[in-house]
Amino acid sequence: MSRKRRAKVYVRVSAIMGRDDLMSPEIQIDACKHREAQGDVEIIGTVQDLDRSGRDFARRKIDEMIEEVRRGEYDTILLWKWSRFGRNLRDSLNNLHRLKEAGGIAISATEPGNSETTMGRFSRNQMLSIAELQSDQISDSWKEAQAVRLKMGLPHNGHARFGYVNDGKGFKPDEELNGPALAEVYERWVAGEPLRAVAKDMADRGVRAPNGDILDNSRWIVIMDSGFAAGLIRKRKPGVKSKRFDSWDWFPGSHKALIPVELWESYKSKRLAGLGRNWADPKAKYSLSGLITCGRCRKYKCGATGTPYKVGQVMFRCQGLVTKHCKGVSSGLHLGEAAVLEWIEKKALNLDEAEEEAQKSASKRQENAEVKRLEKLADDIEKRLERLLDLYEYGEMSKERYVARKSDREAELRETLSALEKVRGSDRRDVSSTFFTNLRDAWPALSHNRKRHMLKQVIKGIILHPAGHPGGRWEIIGY
Repeated sequence: MSRKRRAKVYVRVSAIMGRDDLMSPEIQIDACKHREAQGDVEIIGTVQDLDRSGRDFARRKIDEMIEEVRRGEYDTILLWKWSRFGRNLRDSLNNLHRLKEAGGIAISATEPGNSETTMGRFSRNQMLSIAELQSDQISDSWKEAQAVRLKMGLPHNGHARFGYVNDGKGFKPDEELNGPALAEVYERWVAGEPLRAVAKDMADRGVRAPNGDILDNSRWIVIMDSGFAAGLIRKRKPGVKSKRFDSWDWFPGSHKALIPVELWESYKSKRLAGLGRNWADPKAKYSLSGLITCGRCRKYKCGATGTPYKVGQVMFRCQGLVTKHCKGVSSGLHLGEAAVLEWIEKKALNLDEAEEEAQKSASKRQENAEVKRLEKLADDIEKRLERLLDLYEYGEMSKERYVARKSDREAELRETLSALEKVRGSDRRDVSSTFFTNLRDAWPALSHNRKRHMLKQVIKGIILHPAGHPGGRWEIIGY
């Protein structure tokens, strides 16, 4: 009597927008237990990937299971159907081969596919190919359904929309709190009131997101950008993947608007006018923009308030202050720059060597080109490994030849990745005293964007501590 295979059941369920899944974990586990009853498999545990797509292996637990097989904890992955393993044929075959190299196999409780025989591998591959076809068909059907919903004036899903309630028949305006609040936020922001101040006012009134979260200014922008409150639904422009405000087309919705068309058009004009600064223009507005972290919560960045504390002064404060997630810290930009200049001065004086500027732009360009070359080479080698696997899996290459060529390619890949790591590791941030001296001397004449660019070469970040912190409020963290 042959020994029983020690197996773990692998269960995968895709996210299906809240509907009951016909392929529930219970159904899959029950089928695998029936397979165990045949006497040749012993189930020692179950691994579940819930709300995980079969198209992508990156966020799933297959890697962990392969490592467990490699350690000898068990030798078989037991599936309900091959579609549970994956709906991407190439990635599925690649991971099955990795499992085989680790000393294990995968078997289906309800479908053929013994990977130890030629016909078994063919049957298994056919099942995986069908799984991929089904996934593609589902995707096509979903796109068609989206087109129908668009014609009917319905959003692409039934998720909650701020300012509305879904009574099962459609979205109706929430006339008690959130609906009027949303309309007011549109009006006040379009009229020129700072959104940060409006968000704080709404938080104080008790206005909350459907999940109970306090809405900060960035969340309000996301809500308003959708255009749902204007009685519209949106669809991304053809060929565009960005979520920028100008990446969408808007269409009439079947729900009632909370704001008039004129207010929406004014909002659109203001948002589009601001894209040049907020999205398209990579230049920093202030020298310390994006560098300062709150020293009280260590979670939120400190951003410019947009409203000077005094004429000619800019204040930075913790973004968690608005949503009351942090008690906050705040200080003036001029004080932060003074602390940075003091740090630069110390660096210039404390460095013993006075060699010329060590950063060579031409050398840096060469280094970047070498990184790109090695990355492309590594990608090419990985593709060649995949082609070798295809030839071997379909019986067009002998095992001996496959193993030899695979070993050569893997050696090339290791060598390439090692070289790539060395090139990337050579990107040091140690600079000469000349750099700091030149930065100090040129500081008054530099633009905010140029200052920030220079600082990012030598500073990891800046922590703004509350008043009374030992060692001062501004902590400069260099490389």
